[in-house]
Amino acid sequence: MQLLDTLFGLHDRTALVTGAGSGLGRVIAEGYAQVGARVICADVVQDRVDEVVAAIVAAGGEAEPCLLDVWDEQSVADAAARVGDAPLDILVNFAGVATPPTLTHELSTEDWQRGIGISLTGTFWMTRALLPNLRVRGGSIINVASILGLGGYFPGFAASSADYAAAKAGVIGLTRQVAVEYAAEKVRANVIAPGWHGGTRLGAGRRERRTAEEEERFYAEMHRRIPMQRRGEAQEILGLALYLAAPASAYLTGQVITQDGGWTAC
Repeated sequence: MQLLDTLFGLHDRTALVTGAGSGLGRVIAEGYAQVGARVICADVVQDRVDEVVAAIVAAGGEAEPCLLDVWDEQSVADAAARVGDAPLDILVNFAGVATPPTLTHELSTEDWQRGIGISLTGTFWMTRALLPNLRVRGGSIINVASILGLGGYFPGFAASSADYAAAKAGVIGLTRQVAVEYAAEKVRANVIAPGWHGGTRLGAGRRERRTAEEEERFYAEMHRRIPMQRRGEAQEILGLALYLAAPASAYLTGQVITQDGGWTAC
């Protein structure tokens, strides 16, 4: 147990997790608290922030709320001001959005700007704002991309959209640049590129616009494409997120780690 705690414990560390109010972000926030971190839970919806903080505190952990819209530069600045000059050890940029699946020639400028704005520009604003805190004693930045940031996917119908793919590819480039700029200061930056996971709100826009038959086709195609023939469970993201935050990954930076049931192995 002592070795596990040395490698994966987060005692006396502070983590800020965006998108912490639900889905995979909440799984990460709650998991970090369970291994000793003080977690700043950031989300755009107050009720979700309050709920996850209450759950962490009820379980004996330490957490505080942060109402935050990552696509609002002033909101990001306000969040950074609330952190103040206190050292930050872990920044997880999990907030993102998936616009409804659309062929590129039909993609609206509004959806393009929203997808890029929340998933890429928001990640940049958060990283830029919190780097001074991370540089105090070193730390870990964990950005979230997607397997669609590594390669296109078109199963004969719109399964995603160009704004999502472009934003997630941009997150990878941003992360690698940050990794090399700040490596000597012991600030690490890595990317988790998930495949298809359950327990998120990303598919809400898709489900609203598709018939039951279209959804069945989508699910069948995704299961066919994934060698494990299933989507990932929300809890399955935690082990990787914990590894990247903890001392166990102290010599790892600038890397993209996929968690996709074998998708990118094909």
